[in-house]
Amino acid sequence: MTILEALQWANNKLKKTGIESPMLDAELLLAAVLDVPKSWLFGHIADDLKPHQEEKFFILVDRRMKREPVAYLINKKSFYGRDFFVDPSVLIPRPATETMIEQALEVFSTCDRDKTLFVDIGTGSGAIAITLAAETQTPVLAIDVDQSALVIAKRNAQTFTVEEQIDFQHGSLLEPLVNLFETIRASGNPNISSVYPFKDLIVCANLPYLTTSQMDVLDPDVRFEPVRALVAGVDGLDAYWDLFRQCKKHRDLLPRNITVLIEIDPDQLDRSTQLIKHYFPEASMRTEKDIQKHDRVVIAEL
Repeated sequence: MTILEALQWANNKLKKTGIESPMLDAELLLAAVLDVPKSWLFGHIADDLKPHQEEKFFILVDRRMKREPVAYLINKKSFYGRDFFVDPSVLIPRPATETMIEQALEVFSTCDRDKTLFVDIGTGSGAIAITLAAETQTPVLAIDVDQSALVIAKRNAQTFTVEEQIDFQHGSLLEPLVNLFETIRASGNPNISSVYPFKDLIVCANLPYLTTSQMDVLDPDVRFEPVRALVAGVDGLDAYWDLFRQCKKHRDLLPRNITVLIEIDPDQLDRSTQLIKHYFPEASMRTEKDIQKHDRVVIAEL
């Protein structure tokens, strides 16, 4: 079987099962099997596959026909120009989340770069934390409640050589950050204070925001992703209520200037802004649309 024949065979198989981009998926899977860039395939369409390559390709196509996401099949997903390792223990990075990166960088441009700390809550694969570290060369605190996710995030940080800039912490929402500043306040150690002389805090939170009812009508591919990273109660905002409740509780402990960026479902815009106003009536807020022109990121200056 040649490369062209393999792609045509896979395209037909995937098309019959309702895959939206059958040929693209076939190309990505075959490129992964051959360990070559996708573009390489088109210059070698007459090349024959070896038997073990055919077998591996058939297995991957069969799994894709069952709607297992391509990103998990090839353990790779591109985000902001970088290919991140992913597996079913972490959510697959979405193009829409790149809007959060762009807005965080815009906020950062107005801060004192030597006194700014990024915090990525619910880091998952580390896509947000690693991208911010690589783009700004400044410290990032990356937090996740799932140890298995932190293993993946640390692996990706090593791949992009930013592991020295990122402090990966296991914990729920702001807890590790609060513990950090409580340690600074309690110790009075000037050496500790000199390591964390932060004036500006930029918090990025892409937390679960799907409703329980939305789970019933999700694309079949999404059902392979960790539910804990997708669903947050009846209105999808449980995690954000907890986040801003913590922000309010510990406001006096944290740096003076705090900007929180949250990713939402477009239908949650009004409820999410009301949520923030509940805890921070004086907060300044704006909303940014994603690449598909959907309301996606709320930026709140607390």
